[in-house]
Amino acid sequence: MEMQREDPSFLDKRPQAVEANGGSLSHPPSSLPELRLVLLGRKGAGKSSAGNTILGLAGGFETGKPTEECVKRRADVEGRRVTVVDTPGWEWYYSVNGTPGWVRRETKRSMSLCPPGPHAVLLVVRSCTSVTADYHRQIEEHLELLGKAVWDHTLVLFTRGDELGSLSIEQRIRNGGKAFQTLLERCGNRFHVLENKRRVDDGSQVRELMRKMDKLVEERRGRYYETDLLLLELEVESKRRARERRKKQRLMEAQTHRGTIRATLMNDNTQTEDLDEKNLFSRGSRRLPELRLVLLGERETGKSSAGNAILGGPGYFQSREATEECSRQQTEVSNRLVTVVDVPGWEGGPEGLTPERVKREIGLSVTLCPPGPHAFLLALRVDAVIQAQAVREHLQLLGEAVWRHTLLLFTRGDQLREGVTIEQHIQGGGKDLRWLVERCSNRFHVISS
Repeated sequence: MEMQREDPSFLDKRPQAVEANGGSLSHPPSSLPELRLVLLGRKGAGKSSAGNTILGLAGGFETGKPTEECVKRRADVEGRRVTVVDTPGWEWYYSVNGTPGWVRRETKRSMSLCPPGPHAVLLVVRSCTSVTADYHRQIEEHLELLGKAVWDHTLVLFTRGDELGSLSIEQRIRNGGKAFQTLLERCGNRFHVLENKRRVDDGSQVRELMRKMDKLVEERRGRYYETDLLLLELEVESKRRARERRKKQRLMEAQTHRGTIRATLMNDNTQTEDLDEKNLFSRGSRRLPELRLVLLGERETGKSSAGNAILGGPGYFQSREATEECSRQQTEVSNRLVTVVDVPGWEGGPEGLTPERVKREIGLSVTLCPPGPHAFLLALRVDAVIQAQAVREHLQLLGEAVWRHTLLLFTRGDQLREGVTIEQHIQGGGKDLRWLVERCSNRFHVISS
């Protein structure tokens, strides 16, 4: 979409000549034979769709599901070779423990996929999104993973321009508030709008973007964004190898125990007598010398804190960071060995599905406490709305029989209204919550964590 009639009050701060940035516009900027771009932004901003719009039919970025690792695509656009790197989006819905470490690592890795470096970083923002001070802080935090100089090579790419309706992007910027305008200033007041769903696309919006890319490179005197690629690659590679080693070890454990686990989980036999130690679960009422538990739930439901409470101290699980992969801790509690497996939480927010890597971790969780868990603790916050459909979809990754071994663990019990018991909370918590309680045979417990 071409920009027209910009407002003088804020938008006239945009450089009218490039001399201030070390270049010259005394002649038209030269067209680069090759252009390397990296797409960054939070989840649901439309990065993959933007990449497809830029590259045309040859784009091939998968949309409709979360991007889990950096993806590079190339195509000829307006007579030049264009490389676009799509990256996983950072978190915004879960503000407490923020973006998982693997997203940060992939953000850094994006630089190494377009050597010797990108000509521009396209910061993808939905046109109608409110850019608050908190959103601005998130952008700073994630862009500066690539170094503070990244701002000199960044252009704000507004997506879903059709959502603006009759409002121009200039009006949107003027009315966007201080944080919005500060963001544009940090990016040298460089921006562009894409209508990803434009029915009849004559190529003008991409041509205009290419013109702005030429101008940006001219401002930077032809320089692309350079980072210490060797150090970035070494850092990312060492962490990747460590993750692969852990993954192989867990897969070997999984292969050892999968037969017994699957057979027991899929067994619909409802006998109530005690099972011996060769079987997965112990259903009897006798006191067990050992107890093996798996914590499941949506992100930020307090699983890690609950695990620490069960094991008797704050040092077992990291409760202020997003859990990236299953973690096992054990200690003696009340004269018996207790093993707790903390599992990455699934997505319950409005912007996207649960990544496949999280689903795989859920499936692997049972292999970390051989010969299998005695119980699954499904963490639910007492101060949150419960969505039974999301819970059902993720628990059934472990088989239909998982419900027979699940107890609802209500966290943040101190947030219950004064005088309200957990039983009253359940009765007034809606049909989804009551369905879950019934599905778990009325097994529940509440803790303050």
